[in-house]
Amino acid sequence: MRRKELWRKAKDAAAPPEKGAKQYKYLYRRMLEEETIRKAYKNLRKGKTKRKEIQAIDADLDNEVAAMRLMIENTKPPGVPVEHPELAFKPRKHTPKIIEEHGKRRKIYMPEIHEQWLHHIIVLVLEPIIMATAYPYSCGSFPKRGGHYGKKQLLRWLKSGEGIRNFAKIDIRHFYDSIRLNILMRELRIRIKDEWFLYFIQLCLQEFKKGIPLGFYISQWLANYLLEPLDRFITEVLGLKKYERYMDDMVIFDNAKKKLHQAIIEIRKFIGRRFRLKLKNTYQVCKFHFVKRNRKVIGRALDYMGFLFFRDRTTIRRRVMLAATRLARKMHKVREAMRGYFTKHIKAILSYMGWFTHTDSYECYREHIKPYIIRLKRLKQIISKLDRRQNHEAMDRGKKRAPAAGAAACSA
Repeated sequence: MRRKELWRKAKDAAAPPEKGAKQYKYLYRRMLEEETIRKAYKNLRKGKTKRKEIQAIDADLDNEVAAMRLMIENTKPPGVPVEHPELAFKPRKHTPKIIEEHGKRRKIYMPEIHEQWLHHIIVLVLEPIIMATAYPYSCGSFPKRGGHYGKKQLLRWLKSGEGIRNFAKIDIRHFYDSIRLNILMRELRIRIKDEWFLYFIQLCLQEFKKGIPLGFYISQWLANYLLEPLDRFITEVLGLKKYERYMDDMVIFDNAKKKLHQAIIEIRKFIGRRFRLKLKNTYQVCKFHFVKRNRKVIGRALDYMGFLFFRDRTTIRRRVMLAATRLARKMHKVREAMRGYFTKHIKAILSYMGWFTHTDSYECYREHIKPYIIRLKRLKQIISKLDRRQNHEAMDRGKKRAPAAGAAACSA
């Protein structure tokens, strides 16, 4: 493909859709529907039934739903008259919590419970709009599109053996922190023609002129929406069909290394011109792992979404494997001391078992996990019992609640 033709197609992809494209109106009305407000609260309270704020809302749910509807009714852009302006939504100042995750320092913002409820209402309205045009292999933060969904598609490509000689692995630099609110709102206005609804999104994020906050429920959905044009650019304009994205981490397969290098140049230009974002300089373009007939290994495995992908097998990332084996030994020492396991440790080891179940890592499990965690079935029963107790407590809102269990005794 000649450079001039590629540039023309890139401009077409970056341009707003034509007048006949699908547009969405009357979204603000959907926010006011009682069914939407109640469903959003139902989604919000999942896994939070022991929190005092949730218990307080549960005790007076009908009045809380009416108050939420009144707040939405009285929150409109400046210049639009409202009956009770004092009831309008006014976002509070958010103080970030600094956490260490995978060797990175991240700022997490925790909104107040009613603000979280509002975020769930916005997402409930936005979800069908975003999912209607989302790239099929865009994973992460979408329902039923987690790491295992992405892994299955990658394995289909690897099993076919076609067009996988080389791969490119790229990442956007400080993605969440670099998103600009004015650019995000511009992208939303291309398809959403409801200024009252867009005003709510802008109001939730107005504190953050550059960057959208980690911890806000709407952030992950808006971030995925923002990158939809990039997905179309890579697959339709650049013609790279074996492409998958996990939030801002992208992997592309192709037989020609030169084509992948050229694609990275064009992607860097596209996201810089349209979103004012940058790629990390740590991108990789290399030959995919292959064993020759003389047993000589060339290329490297793909480290992606916590998995290590080879042509003939999929294993766990070293960091995940070490964390699982260390926890297994720690729990073994607790058991030998005749003490009970902490609930968080039981849940963590059961979560790690998912990695071993969905990868070709049985030998690692047999050697480093099985000797120390003997009765996994018993651990599952303990968590099931704790979950049932939590559900019963949620149902008995009018009664005195039993204290939450800090540790679970285990005779395994």
